[in-house]
Amino acid sequence: MRVIGKAVAALDAFLEGDGELTLTELARRLAMSRSTVHRLLATLERHQLVDRAESGAYRLGIHLFRLGSAVEVRAVLGRVAELPLTRLAERFAVSAYLSVRDADRALCLVRIDRGPIMATTYQVGETLPLHLGAGPLVLLSAMPQSEVERVLRQARQRMTPRTTTDAAGIRTRLAEIRSSGVAYAPDDVQVGLAAMGVPVHDPSGGAIAAVSVVALTPWFTKEHSQAMSSALLVAAGEIEGQLSPR
Repeated sequence: MRVIGKAVAALDAFLEGDGELTLTELARRLAMSRSTVHRLLATLERHQLVDRAESGAYRLGIHLFRLGSAVEVRAVLGRVAELPLTRLAERFAVSAYLSVRDADRALCLVRIDRGPIMATTYQVGETLPLHLGAGPLVLLSAMPQSEVERVLRQARQRMTPRTTTDAAGIRTRLAEIRSSGVAYAPDDVQVGLAAMGVPVHDPSGGAIAAVSVVALTPWFTKEHSQAMSSALLVAAGEIEGQLSPR
């Protein structure tokens, strides 16, 4: 187990630099002797987990790319999001969701129901248009403006009388989300229910998902909204922390 821990620490060290490390530099970072690190690197190189650059320094190897390519990103997101979403749903007695973009729609990856009232729409595996609902709007707000305009040129579904479908109104909502970092969408998917959501970022800072909750519209008083927005940001941060290198 100690050897595996050292190997993981060695691989992690490459994430903190410019991609290449000499034997001496790696030994310094790991606080290990050069001989120990040399034996460790020799084993990692044999399994193509590291290789040698022309300069003689070490870098991450092709086998790590093969392993990474085999990971289903959505499956990983779903696994790491389940516990934060469960805590969120149980704390406030609401339904909590994790959404990702699927072409020009939002896909529900995880749904945790702990509230007395549950939405009939947007089950796991179902999709919503990007212009309605807190999670979908968060995803739309993170897209480049050229992509947003392309989406806005498409026909837009109205699910309730409160659904905002005009392009100017949607642009206003997106600007508010970008400014505040929080989306609030009352009654636009199902009358009587409102949603609030925030983005989940990958280590590079890009928004890759949205965490949101749904409750009765009257529940979102000023006090509840403030508490919920803070809790959503905490949940998103917990998911982001699982995705970041340690």
